[in-house]
Amino acid sequence: MIKSFKRVVYQVNDLEKAKQWYSGILKTQPVFDSPVAVIFGINDISLSLIPETHTLNRDNESIAVFWEVDDIEESYQKLIAAGAAPHTEVKTVLNIRTAKVIDPFGNVIGLSSKAPATESVSVEIKPSETALNVAFCRALAAHEESEEKKGPDYLAEIFLTDEQKKPLNNRAAREKIITQAVSPRLYGYFIARTAYMDQIFRESLEENIPQIVLLGAGYDTRSFRFANNIRDTKIFELDIQTTQNHKKQLLQAVDIKTPGQLSFVSMNFKKDSLDRVLVNAGFDIAGKTLFIWEGVSYYLTAGAVDDILYFVRKNSPAGSIIVFDYMTTKIESIKQGEPFLFWIDPTQIAGFLSEREFTILEHLDVNDIENRFLSAADGTVFHHSLPFFRFVRAAVNG
Repeated sequence: MIKSFKRVVYQVNDLEKAKQWYSGILKTQPVFDSPVAVIFGINDISLSLIPETHTLNRDNESIAVFWEVDDIEESYQKLIAAGAAPHTEVKTVLNIRTAKVIDPFGNVIGLSSKAPATESVSVEIKPSETALNVAFCRALAAHEESEEKKGPDYLAEIFLTDEQKKPLNNRAAREKIITQAVSPRLYGYFIARTAYMDQIFRESLEENIPQIVLLGAGYDTRSFRFANNIRDTKIFELDIQTTQNHKKQLLQAVDIKTPGQLSFVSMNFKKDSLDRVLVNAGFDIAGKTLFIWEGVSYYLTAGAVDDILYFVRKNSPAGSIIVFDYMTTKIESIKQGEPFLFWIDPTQIAGFLSEREFTILEHLDVNDIENRFLSAADGTVFHHSLPFFRFVRAAVNG
């Protein structure tokens, strides 16, 4: 019934100070940082800090310990039948289900399990929520006043609802959303990643590279923002049909013309064969290619990641480039239908890619990311990034 110790929650009277203190003693940054909770990942266990104003339970304990179970309703009922008293019934927050009972000796036992994924949140059924969140952050960044901010996407707001567009022109409203809804480090990560991929995309167009492939394009707008830079380069946008169709509809609604060199290619990365789908769309396996794999790798299984790298290696000539971001440690996704499935220790990434016949050209950690894309000319960091993600640019070996 009970699998393992899973989560501990501490109430604190100063969340910012507690975050700094625990960051110091744990030698890591939080995986989630907001005004209502700060969460650290420690191997497979999480430590959550919450303000004292957020009451944990009716007795207002300052500590709550949770054990992971497979079936929370069944476990809850079994503990009650065994003599435990009800404390807090089963409830769902984001993709986590929790409940509490009091054992016969007066101790509180917390239970925790993942909420089951449902078709209503699956990207096979509806457009990707994470892709929309990224577009929202890009739209926020495009409205920042400083000219030193990098990674703006002036077309991103096309994909937002009227309600989501309301705070874009209000600085205080934007800052409140970044601080309280998105989290500053996640926001920083998104805009830095946009700036990095923009730079490589633009440079490749200037070189007139034969092909660019966006693997999991989401609401990417590079083919439209840099349309004037496109000469002979063929561009292929691959993504799941639900998100891709939604994107095309919104672009058409505001009369944004699709460049003639751009092809939209529908693909489910978990099920479809990349070589069949892409080659059928007109991809030339003899042409030097830039593959942009942004915000995708950690949503795939290790086998699917291998399939992508195998395709790139076998179907593009030496010197072709793949640029991607990856997750360095296991954490939980807050999006129920889009769980994290792949991560790799940064000390192993060079060997991992070398075994698959790639050579790393560039590998950016959090400090590199902040210095290059989140800092002013005088060195002042205007946003921080998530510490457990990195950027890689690698070339197919000759």
